[in-house]
Amino acid sequence: MKKAKPLFKALLSLWIVYNILTMLVMPNVAAYFGRVTSRFLTPYANTVGLNASWNFFSPDPAHTMYIRYTIRYLDAEGNETKESVEGYFPKEKNKGIPEMSRKRELYAMRFMVIDPKRLRLFLGPWLCKQYPGSTSIEMEHVIETVPPLDQVVTLKDESLKDLSQELQYIREFYSCAGAENDEVAL
Repeated sequence: MKKAKPLFKALLSLWIVYNILTMLVMPNVAAYFGRVTSRFLTPYANTVGLNASWNFFSPDPAHTMYIRYTIRYLDAEGNETKESVEGYFPKEKNKGIPEMSRKRELYAMRFMVIDPKRLRLFLGPWLCKQYPGSTSIEMEHVIETVPPLDQVVTLKDESLKDLSQELQYIREFYSCAGAENDEVAL
């Protein structure tokens, strides 16, 4: 009888630890640790009703978003008079913006990509003024994805840049010569 009591305490302790682990992991089973341990925890959690998802852990990191633009200098026949210029808005496309006052550029970029027409109405004319003599501007909204943790763990030898994807969502063209009727489009 004396041997059964320590065995009972050990089993009860393991069951309590297993329950606590299940309660901590199951609310966010979609997280990396949850996916790794789900084969051990999910059958038990489904049986006793501990399988509710709350998603209380931190979210995934945001994808990098920016606008890539190409300034073209063409003559009347369509020949390049000057080399095209490629730029980004905001300028620091894959780095943090150093000054707090320049965070407005991030919000301005997000505002413009909500409605693609805004690229033509606001960014296009502004870029034409920034680059005198330009004839047309090609603008595109680019998102560089953050690879999922599973993929990074599986493909350890690959760099994050290789695992990331570059997606183009919006593409707009603006002619600097035809800037007279901007107010009509508003």
